[in-house]
Amino acid sequence: MHTLPGRDGSTGPLVIGIAAAAPPTVVHRAATGVATVPLSVLTSPRHALAADTAGAGALVRLMLGASPSAVAPALLPADAPPGGRRVVVHSRRARPEAGPTASSDGDPAQLAALGTTPGTSYLDLDGDSLRALIPGATAIDTETADRLGWAPGFSAPVATVDLPTADTQAERAHWRSLATGEPLVHHRTEERSVHGIVNAADARALARSRFAPLDSAGSPGPAVLLETLRTWLALHRSWDQTATALQVHRNTVRHRIGRVAEVLEIDVQDPDIRMELRFALHWLPGAQRQA
Repeated sequence: MHTLPGRDGSTGPLVIGIAAAAPPTVVHRAATGVATVPLSVLTSPRHALAADTAGAGALVRLMLGASPSAVAPALLPADAPPGGRRVVVHSRRARPEAGPTASSDGDPAQLAALGTTPGTSYLDLDGDSLRALIPGATAIDTETADRLGWAPGFSAPVATVDLPTADTQAERAHWRSLATGEPLVHHRTEERSVHGIVNAADARALARSRFAPLDSAGSPGPAVLLETLRTWLALHRSWDQTATALQVHRNTVRHRIGRVAEVLEIDVQDPDIRMELRFALHWLPGAQRQA
């Protein structure tokens, strides 16, 4: 079975079924895989013969000054409920050797296969990186994503005004997918948390003061140091997994964490200190509901 995107958002994905008297050979599989690429192009909302008037109209309105929340309803499928939520997807190729070429850059067939994987026309392909917006109930073609060497991360379903938050959630979920080797990772949310019983203003003030010394830490800058610390703590202090997630050398991770410990004058091997840091990172202004 091979899935193809529907011609519009209301039809859902199409399916190709191959029936044979014997198990398919490698040649048969390869031929079928190649055939799905032009078929995906023809059935994709992005390349369908009918113009995407809703998407084009939304783009015009955005360029003329409309807000994202004002044009968002035009981009939802026709059968979507009012106030529908969206999921942000982040991905890049985790295995550059996967697929027919070492890189998708400049290969129209590979780009077509990658572009149809999320099942949406609202995507941004940049070399070996992909970002996409999908309706909250859409299921991604995980088999194709894994075959092409991708490691997608999904945000929680959010309203339009919260898309910047979802963008960060999807990016961090993607990092976890790269670091752990899971084929896809969803943003983790907890219904019950200690964060729900503290005063938000006090918690944000604590976070600001806790990390204020990093502003004078020098290169590579406080934002990089904080993201390294956040990733290192989220991945249970694994140097190798953090290095993979951030795409740097493990010694770079060690140096950054050492720099954080030095500037903040803390012992990061102390579990109570790490717990305090996790709490402060959660409430750091600009990162709420993302940690």
